Amino acid sequence: MTENMVCYTSRKKRTGENAMLALIAAFAQNRIIGRDGRIPWDIPEEKHRFRDLTMGHVIVMGRRTYEEIGVPLPGRETIVVSKTKNFDAPHCVTVPSLGAALEHAAGRDVFICGGARLYQEALPLADVLYLTEIHSAYAGDTQFPQWDEKAYSCVESQEVHGAIPYTFVTLRRRAMPYQQAREYIAGLTAQKGIILGLEPMKHLLARLGNPQNRYPIVHLAGTNGKGSTLTCIASILRAAGYRVGTYASPAVFEPRECWRVNETMISETDYALWMTKLIACCDDMRKNGEPVPTAFEMETVLAFAWMAQQNCDIAVVECGMGGREDATNIISTTAVSVLTSIGMDHMKFLGDTIQDIARAKGGIIKPQTPAVLQGQAPEVEREIRTICQQQNSPLTVVQGVSVTRADEKSVTFDYGEMQDVTVRLSGAVQAKNAATAIAAVQSLAQFPVTQQQIREGLLHTSWKGRMEQICDTPVLVIDGAHNPNAAKQLREEALRRWKAGGIVEIVGVLADKDFTEVGRLLAPLAKKIFTVTPNNPRALSAQDLAQCFRQFCDDVTPADSPAQAWQRAKQEQLPVLAFGSLSWLRELRDAVEEQT
Repeated sequence: MTENMVCYTSRKKRTGENAMLALIAAFAQNRIIGRDGRIPWDIPEEKHRFRDLTMGHVIVMGRRTYEEIGVPLPGRETIVVSKTKNFDAPHCVTVPSLGAALEHAAGRDVFICGGARLYQEALPLADVLYLTEIHSAYAGDTQFPQWDEKAYSCVESQEVHGAIPYTFVTLRRRAMPYQQAREYIAGLTAQKGIILGLEPMKHLLARLGNPQNRYPIVHLAGTNGKGSTLTCIASILRAAGYRVGTYASPAVFEPRECWRVNETMISETDYALWMTKLIACCDDMRKNGEPVPTAFEMETVLAFAWMAQQNCDIAVVECGMGGREDATNIISTTAVSVLTSIGMDHMKFLGDTIQDIARAKGGIIKPQTPAVLQGQAPEVEREIRTICQQQNSPLTVVQGVSVTRADEKSVTFDYGEMQDVTVRLSGAVQAKNAATAIAAVQSLAQFPVTQQQIREGLLHTSWKGRMEQICDTPVLVIDGAHNPNAAKQLREEALRRWKAGGIVEIVGVLADKDFTEVGRLLAPLAKKIFTVTPNNPRALSAQDLAQCFRQFCDDVTPADSPAQAWQRAKQEQLPVLAFGSLSWLRELRDAVEEQT
């Protein structure tokens, strides 16, 4: 077991409510009351409230606040944020930043008390504010930081009259509506697009206490087969009894399907709450002149934070694009790096040759950490072997996969010592993906699985939108083939099922793909083709795609929508194959359900 495989932060398992970050402050006339005013400690009820709230939890405080208290408080773990002085006492540690304090807290309840600087950093993250407003004029330490009162709702208010009148107020963060959070991400996608580099991720995750370091991660890169391999790995690990988080994109049928724990999608409430906090952090980063994350980076950070909050034993994470500079490659707790089929795609960002792309994908391989490569082109294998030698990482190349049976719902294959293994996915290529998953889980020394658990996991694997038959009359199969490598595999599977010229195709692609080569491989199989425009800023219009595909098929017609394409296609009374960008397949599924 290597150092990389065990460097994730151990954490205390929680039950009930998820961990929270709370801010505790007393102020008068918008001035913090503490070291100079000392008013909170003149109010017995304030001491009692502070004691009751923080007992058994973690307190994070600034240097001046800690020096005022004098000793670590009993029954609590104290973390002091100071860059100038180290405090060495029982149950007390000193760290240089709030982010480091949250990382040390590792998902436990954290209560913040300190001065304006610490409060300013904590406000974007605070779930609860416990405020004591003193209705008298006292000299305080400094200005209480400005905060958006609309972002919180009052859940408790208690007025106390006497020599020192004050009001206890408890405020809980109000999450933006889920739809508003989705609209924010959609706007950010249109605004920033794809930007390579990890600096924004580093800044944002540091503010959250680097939640991605709290569990080991199976990290996947590749051009095709990542999603299928990911779901096979996750299904096997679940069959072995582990709590498994997954993050894969893009979504096909439901936006929240990218984030799952044990197959349960993130709730709209959790998505909205996390996005609310992340947006607040990004606003603060923008004010400080720090680089602000893209939409994909924001949702990747959300994945890491939410899976940590959900106490996952292990996560399986798919690269969005590339590997070396992909947002997911911020992780340092890789348990195994998995590389699926690598082909020509995203050349604008990854390089013009297969060797360049392989090197970019291989950037996820970490030092002294196992790597698994699906057997493929010799030039790809050479590049990955070179990276593994440089990183001193053991490499398993998945070869010798033999398909023994295949039908519309499953594939049975032999791989190594495991014979007659069935995966509940359609398409012969899924045997290679399932074998890659087997090799990956067998590399996880700290997560043992038996052969029986492997078989059980693969039998319960499902991956929507990949060679999935969603209608019987006529037969309609949908697949996310959107680049030449995937199109080649889809062509082989289509010819295994149907005669050339005996099907109808519905196609929609993105403009940055090699759609001409996709057409050369797949358009000749069709008697008739309907093209659609995906609902994506990078979409190729149905008209332009039709013009391209007419090189390879005589009957190609643009459709106004996936629904119209399906309405026309089913009139041909032939099997229908719909493929291309995943971004429009949900529209097609909805149309099929409405028309049947």
